[in-house]
Amino acid sequence: MRLILFDIDGTLVSSSRTGRKALGQALREVFGTDGELDTYEFAGKTDRRIVHDLLTAEGLSVSEIEARLPELDERMAAVGRELFTPDTVRPCPGVDLLLEALRRRPDVVLALLTGNIRHTAPLKLAAAGIDPTQFRAGAFGSDSLDRNELFDIAIERVRLSTGLHFPTDNVIIVGDTPADIRCARSGGGRVVAVATGPYPAEALNRHEPDFLFSDLSDTDSVLQAMLNPWAVSAVEGG
Repeated sequence: MRLILFDIDGTLVSSSRTGRKALGQALREVFGTDGELDTYEFAGKTDRRIVHDLLTAEGLSVSEIEARLPELDERMAAVGRELFTPDTVRPCPGVDLLLEALRRRPDVVLALLTGNIRHTAPLKLAAAGIDPTQFRAGAFGSDSLDRNELFDIAIERVRLSTGLHFPTDNVIIVGDTPADIRCARSGGGRVVAVATGPYPAEALNRHEPDFLFSDLSDTDSVLQAMLNPWAVSAVEGG
């Protein structure tokens, strides 16, 4: 059995700067500021990390931020329901066919490992035409500031949901940033990197993923990388 943990932004969906826009609006409504949001680097960070970085730089204490996070989460969801539409959020190349192929396999469990908070992750997926319920569980950006901690959280939630225990070397993260690669390494899992986010293939390759694809459109090759226990680590085209 394989547990495949999918990132969302840049991996499953492309939403341009719509997620940034939704967060900014929610921050302004709840905290009165979005700090240096326009220049902040989102890639690979959890939403909790982003919020803490932006607001502590504006002089807010951690306790002040934590006290209003439930309100912020609700506002992010409300704004997301307005902004996340099929016009603003689209599936990345090959995602639909890959997920369809994985769903047909009895030896695979699909779950999420994403920097998005639990409230907004299903909204983005649904806007892109991806059924959120096909993912049995997940770890979210509302669970920790540290993305690496999401690895164990995701495995434990899948165990509680399915009754299945996955050795870490049977866990594959699919993601588009160096942070996804580091997360897999920190937990002892494998990683399929995809260059459909902000990082080109050359930049991702420097972090030595097990497999690297320009996108997920070559379904057979991606399945081979994910599911063949004897697959040799490779860079697409290398």
